[in-house]
Amino acid sequence: MMKKYIFAVIFCLITFTLPAASQNGQVAADRDLLAEIYKIKAIDNHAHPLAAMRGGEIDVEEDYSQAAEPFDVPVRLRPDNPEYKGARRELYGDAFDESRLKAADYLAAKQLFISKKDEGFPVWVLDRLGIDVMLSNRIAMGRGLNSPRFLWVPFADPLIFPLDNRVASATNPDYLSHYKGAEKILARYLKESGVSAVPPTLDAYLKRVLTPTLERQKKQGAVALKFGVAYQRTLDFADTPIAEASRVFARYRNGVPPAKDYKALQDFLFRYIVREAGRLGIVVHVHVGAGASGYFDQGGANPFILEPVLNDPKLRGTKIVLIHGGSPFAQETRMLLYKPNVYADFSAQTFLLSTRELSTVLRSWLEFVPEKVLFGTDAFELMPEVNWADHASLTVTSARRALAIALTGMMQDGQISRDRALELARMVLRENAAKLYGFKSK
Repeated sequence: MMKKYIFAVIFCLITFTLPAASQNGQVAADRDLLAEIYKIKAIDNHAHPLAAMRGGEIDVEEDYSQAAEPFDVPVRLRPDNPEYKGARRELYGDAFDESRLKAADYLAAKQLFISKKDEGFPVWVLDRLGIDVMLSNRIAMGRGLNSPRFLWVPFADPLIFPLDNRVASATNPDYLSHYKGAEKILARYLKESGVSAVPPTLDAYLKRVLTPTLERQKKQGAVALKFGVAYQRTLDFADTPIAEASRVFARYRNGVPPAKDYKALQDFLFRYIVREAGRLGIVVHVHVGAGASGYFDQGGANPFILEPVLNDPKLRGTKIVLIHGGSPFAQETRMLLYKPNVYADFSAQTFLLSTRELSTVLRSWLEFVPEKVLFGTDAFELMPEVNWADHASLTVTSARRALAIALTGMMQDGQISRDRALELARMVLRENAAKLYGFKSK
């Protein structure tokens, strides 16, 4: 009888002293912690906001590149995802009642609301979502994005494809689409550099186009450069000698370079840009992991492939962020975070993964090197039904909840205190980014 009584008491003590858990034994976010997390003004490390366009205008970003063929869209990105209704309600409040409007009427009401906000709409979105600063990966900034709360991250990819891309782009239809986009941006960079065509030698290209472009972008406020090059080739960038790169450039400046030779030149230019970015104090962003394309080479975007670049002593002066955290290679990314100049954000995972699954990734990273983990949304314009602001609302909510679940589990397991949990939340949502980019964090 006494044993039964003791066991009963122990069971009760365990039951009533453990933090709350959801059904099926899964951890539920601690409510007080989640409430505090919602108060943190975030720094979004990676997003694609659109400028405030007037009637009939088209944002320059929409003329870059798209997937050549349709592909199956993940469930959370589909317009009928019920999560979007909650996200839009959180964003727009009672500006219009979506539940009582037909689809066409809803779109018209939303567009009217946005047009009335005009160029104030982008900042209004940040205010509504608790985002302090959004790093904006765009070709150029635009109306409504000229606020210091939107910081520019231009594309670096076009600079590594200065020659004829016909052979390089023939691998698959999506490569062709992205190379065409890169060529348009390079033409823009050439014009801005006061050059009518790609110079005849590599030395001249570096001195008259590449370095001046980076320096100009730095003066114009760029805080980072973005490589989305995984959409055009794999991430294996060998350490090509400058003599070999110069030979390829000179020989094929007016011809079509074979794939092997062109790769050697691209490899040199990629490493050159990374080194120059370090000299200029600009952070480098590299897309790793899954891509939005039916032809995307998933294996070629594994972050481990980039390790020779990350291990190059000549490039250690450049801080590199693994954008999207490499999902589905999130654990590979985790093991790269101990390198002194490597960071990772979890943008895109905020919508490719469920909130529950994202919490698992975040916990594994926070248990390893929490100082290198950055928040990001990867918010972009999907379609009229789901604009970049709707998308940002969904991803911000998912990120905060996933973070709360991860930290709650760590508290329950005795790894961290409540104070440390809140400290980690602040680090992930803003302090790590503030330190990385040299922002003054309030």
